[in-house]
Amino acid sequence: MKVLSEKRLSDYMAEQIADEILAGRIEGGSQLKQEELAEVFGASRIPIREAFQVLESQGLIVRLATKRIYTVELDEEQIELIFEMIGEILKKAVQHVLNTKSQTEEKEVFSTETRPDQLLLAQMENGYLTNLLKNASECYIRFATKCKETDGKKETEKAICEKITGALNGAEKYTKTFAKAVNSEIDRWVLLLAAQVKEERRKNR
Repeated sequence: MKVLSEKRLSDYMAEQIADEILAGRIEGGSQLKQEELAEVFGASRIPIREAFQVLESQGLIVRLATKRIYTVELDEEQIELIFEMIGEILKKAVQHVLNTKSQTEEKEVFSTETRPDQLLLAQMENGYLTNLLKNASECYIRFATKCKETDGKKETEKAICEKITGALNGAEKYTKTFAKAVNSEIDRWVLLLAAQVKEERRKNR
């Protein structure tokens, strides 16, 4: 029970710290210290260490040879690049999911309220691709979707997600025509997510 509790706490801490870094409230190049964060969260160093491992895998912190830990430098160009790469992961995930579906397999239909990344994760069989998408989903996509609404972007985002999810629900197999249509919507979505993160960071300058 204690191990489970600490795991949950470390995930919560990693999420909170990731949000601060992505929002720009913790500046790039800042040193993170276990002792200070343990005090902030009122926790032991064990979940902090585990949270650092998660953040390192997400590319938000770097651990030097001296064992000191620093946050990465993020600018608008890097954020755009990150979300472009996430878009490519999503496209590969769509292809994988549809190509591995058995024609006789009972089709699982998801609510159009389901985020496309979460829908894909629920159907993935490739371990490596699953880890890449899970990393993107639990960190970058999660943060971008919770950014405050600006200029009606949330409604546009919702409409795009519904189109992607609807297409995935209705698809029987992966074709060039299907890929072109869905990939176009994925490109629109990740571009919008990147814009939401950049706007959130501008507010915190």
